[in-house]
Amino acid sequence: MTDIKSNEREFAAQVTSWLNEFLKDMTSSFEVATSETSLQVSEGKTRFPDIQICLNRQSNQGFCGWELKTPVTPVDNDELLNNAAEKARSMSADYFVTWNMTNAVIWRTPYALDAVSRVHRLKTYEPVFQVSVPDDLWVVSKRELLKAKAKEILNDLSTLHREGHLYLSDVDTTFFVHELYEAVKTLWPFIHESLITETGKSSQFKNGLFDWAVKQGIASYDAGEPFYETVSRQIVYRLLGKVLFYLTLRRFRSDIPKFELTGLNPAGIDGKIREYFQTAQQIDYQAVFEEDFPDKVPFPENAVAPLIKLIDNLNRYNFSNMPQDVIGNVFEKLIPPQERHTLGQYFTNEELVDLIISFCITTKSDRVLDPTCGTGTFLIRAYDKLRHEGAKSHKELISQIWGFDIARFPAELATINLYRQNIEDYANFPRILSKDFFEVKAGDIFKFPPPKPAPNSDFTINEPIPQFDAIVGNFPYIRQELIERRIKGYKGDIEKTLIADWRTEYSELFNNGGTKLSGQADIYAYLFFHAARLLKDSGRMGIVTSNSWLDVAYGYELQKFFLRKFKIIAVVESRCEAWFDDAAVNTVFIILELCKDIKQRSENNVKFVKIKKRLKELIPWDVKLPMDRWFNLYKLTHSIEKSGSEHYKIKNETIENNLHGRASYENDNFRINVLKQGELLDKIEDSGKTVRLGKYLRAPEIYFEIMEKCSDKLVQLKELADVRRGYTTGINEFFHLTDKKIKHWGIEEEFVSALVTSPKEIDSLIIDPDKIKLSALYCNYGKNELRRAKKMGALRYIEWGEKQRTRVGGSQKKEGVLFPDVPSVSSRNYWYSLGEKRYGNFMINRFVSERFSFPVNNSLCLIGDVAFEGVFHSDRNTLLDCAVLNSTLTFMSVEVSGRVNLGDGLLTLYGPEIESLFVPNIEKVDAKKENKIIDVFNKLSSRPVKSIFEEVKLKDRQALDSAVLKALGLDPAKYLKPLYEGLTGLVRERIDLAKSRKKAKKTKTQRDVDKLLEQVLDEIIPDGIKKFPEEFIDSKYLKDSNEISVPGETLKQGYYYMGKQDVIAEGGFKYTAESKHEAKFIIYSWRFNSFIIKIPKDAAAIVNAVNSYELYVKDIKEKLFTAYFNRTHDQRLAGTLVSRVFDELCLPNL
Repeated sequence: MTDIKSNEREFAAQVTSWLNEFLKDMTSSFEVATSETSLQVSEGKTRFPDIQICLNRQSNQGFCGWELKTPVTPVDNDELLNNAAEKARSMSADYFVTWNMTNAVIWRTPYALDAVSRVHRLKTYEPVFQVSVPDDLWVVSKRELLKAKAKEILNDLSTLHREGHLYLSDVDTTFFVHELYEAVKTLWPFIHESLITETGKSSQFKNGLFDWAVKQGIASYDAGEPFYETVSRQIVYRLLGKVLFYLTLRRFRSDIPKFELTGLNPAGIDGKIREYFQTAQQIDYQAVFEEDFPDKVPFPENAVAPLIKLIDNLNRYNFSNMPQDVIGNVFEKLIPPQERHTLGQYFTNEELVDLIISFCITTKSDRVLDPTCGTGTFLIRAYDKLRHEGAKSHKELISQIWGFDIARFPAELATINLYRQNIEDYANFPRILSKDFFEVKAGDIFKFPPPKPAPNSDFTINEPIPQFDAIVGNFPYIRQELIERRIKGYKGDIEKTLIADWRTEYSELFNNGGTKLSGQADIYAYLFFHAARLLKDSGRMGIVTSNSWLDVAYGYELQKFFLRKFKIIAVVESRCEAWFDDAAVNTVFIILELCKDIKQRSENNVKFVKIKKRLKELIPWDVKLPMDRWFNLYKLTHSIEKSGSEHYKIKNETIENNLHGRASYENDNFRINVLKQGELLDKIEDSGKTVRLGKYLRAPEIYFEIMEKCSDKLVQLKELADVRRGYTTGINEFFHLTDKKIKHWGIEEEFVSALVTSPKEIDSLIIDPDKIKLSALYCNYGKNELRRAKKMGALRYIEWGEKQRTRVGGSQKKEGVLFPDVPSVSSRNYWYSLGEKRYGNFMINRFVSERFSFPVNNSLCLIGDVAFEGVFHSDRNTLLDCAVLNSTLTFMSVEVSGRVNLGDGLLTLYGPEIESLFVPNIEKVDAKKENKIIDVFNKLSSRPVKSIFEEVKLKDRQALDSAVLKALGLDPAKYLKPLYEGLTGLVRERIDLAKSRKKAKKTKTQRDVDKLLEQVLDEIIPDGIKKFPEEFIDSKYLKDSNEISVPGETLKQGYYYMGKQDVIAEGGFKYTAESKHEAKFIIYSWRFNSFIIKIPKDAAAIVNAVNSYELYVKDIKEKLFTAYFNRTHDQRLAGTLVSRVFDELCLPNL
């Protein structure tokens, strides 16, 4: 067979075709690009330029000639240049191009007697290094690079014809950002002053600004000065975004006037800026140039001079050749990381976006939606993927892509970035709207201005929103309750939307007129439900979210919804890098496929995928070589989707899935756990609560192997022990005693008990009272009894305490109250009494970093509310039980079960996680093995606990774990090493993930979350939380009451019917209360290990108590949120911290 070789003629033919394709879509004076047109350069001498760009072919009016060669001929070859110049002069062209596939140059045409030299070199282009031989023309990815270079050269020639010169300063992101950053620093103080003036003049403007800001996810309206600084900067960012896009448009649109402010009266600048933007808006570009609320702030006259200077500088740049992603990159680098929180922006990296898009976009006709599009990264990459799938025109392609964002600023950037895919073609427009997605309904029709100005200025194009093949995005992490703070009724509006969406088809989501979603649920939970209504059957959703839905309570409704309405294709997480350096959450993405067939859903294999490489390593293919990149991405996603496919078998002409339990797969890229969807749904429905799915992403193989082999020997901790929170004193400054204070007052020893107030006081597995810094006053005697018993030290201290007042601090403006009148203690028999003394057998740390332990409380110390404590149901062999509890096997359960959703590196344990920990149950082990365990534990407990990385190397630790494994019937020689490797690997991932985030953020604000929690709690609730009902109702009503028995598990509301409200628990308990208020009274009264609840007979007293308590809780919540926000300037983090506090204090999330 004869090899087909490429040559210059083929290259010229291809370039001519490209140029004419471009000219069809450009607003340009060029008429056509022709090849091999003959030119008479002298008498009897004819030349043929490879390509001629014509202004008017009929009259032979050319503008520029092109000479094309293969890479073997240099672009500055003397013979080539002389021939090209001769041809250019013969067509009266001022310019010519030489291009050898790799290198390209635009030259000025010299006079007839002058030789071409470097003084005639007008612009030298970046080489296309990937092209080195003529046959590269037929490599698709390299041909695309050549086509892009041809377009770049044509754009420059168009600028030369229109402007008479080139803007030679190409946009370099680094230097360009510096120039813009300096402009922001100069402009924003003037804008800030103007904003403050405007808010001071008009309360209507101020309220409108607050309403606008809170819905954008911008800083809390009550944050004071930081809020106004944030808004001022956003006004500047938005102005720069509009100016940059305007200048970019001018390079392609002769009907857009030059943006010039020099010489104008400063008082008229504001109007002139609006005039320019309105001119551009008439041509369309509405999401960019449409005015928003902050545009009402007058542009200050003292900012005119720096703005004019900036505009003059920007006019030096060549925006026509700006890379397609530069505006997004500019604003990503321009906006400091700490400001992105307050602006509600997180920039999603392209590797993550492309991986999700590869799952979801499969054909060239797919319609794509990003409901919270931000700056448009998903939309831009969707555009690229669709173009790769079938190569349509820009006009057709852009009509398939829709985006919404509640914040106008990111919507502007999204529109700019999408227009930049082909800014010359304005025959169509991006379907991007600044709109709250919850206001978007299936079948809605949106009005867009026409691409060109219409004679009737009211004319609009009515565009119905379609059903989508793919819905992709990064849903925000704002709690709906945070918006509800400012915009009352917002949650109700969202719920009405979901009712309209799903009341008929998915009624199990609703209860008592609202959704069953918890008040703690992030906005993203609601977005999943609403977005699904716009998805076609078999369409896919690929969404980045917080990982909290995998394990926390409000994830239950989402888990059910996913399993009952979709095939869950994959849940994907990386444990080797943080996907968002400046987001205080850990993230996953989920791929869902809408499926109405119950059998197909049930037979589907759900893949839980842990990525083992950084995304840059997993996806190394150049974004500029789309053919290569998308093909390899397809192979990656296909390798995930086919996992478990061997379990599909044909039976009776139907495909069935014979997978039972879990299957595991691993390679260099991924570790994948596969579960049958029908079995997952059965688990969730049987449990009636969230099933912890995070373990399928995080837990090592050894965890599952041990759980399966020892399923009958591992039990949840709640089956062995009662778990309760440590003591809350009510007034720490009174009850907490130092040695100095005890000595000063002469407080008798019998009224003093060691009190653990920090886990740092405990360095070994046994609590040592000598290392405890504080004691607690513990006195249950009346003052007369103390006086008779001559216990004068305690008596004097109590009498001194009666005259003291609480400290004024936080939001408290009035003088403190007397200690005996503090609500948290005033209802006690004696205000200074902590009640019946109780001691736990062991302590449970709420926060875990690298040290694991369940310290044994042999010395009968009191445990403060910094931790939980456990009391074994049986005292048969408490030391043995504590020893087993401190085995690495239990620590593995802690690591797998704990929450890691905050992203700060700490593992967090709350009551539900603690009670559900799996621990070895070795009641039936023979005495010899028991004694062995106790013996090695006694040796181990005498030394300080090390980090888990050091701990597993020590002989005594290995001896204890080996003894426990043997007691379970497991061979330590086989299981000990993988157990250690599995646990240390998990901890290292958790710690390193947090470290990588902190390192990447490079922010000055270092947040110690634990310290922050303690500081704010001490400030807002110095005396602890008031007890319900004691501190909200007169004790006489509690005496005249009915008693009911309740289980030792959390209570919640069930069905409401005919004025009566059920109170239920997961274990099957049900009590029918006479009213909603009575039901709430019962639920609020419940505590750990509280089995009897008194219900007052007086219905009015119940109503008053419940209402007072709810007002109190809401007030606490508001104060906590304000305090956390004022310290972090981060709305999301403040809300997360409030929820953490409420979880720990067992407060209702109202």
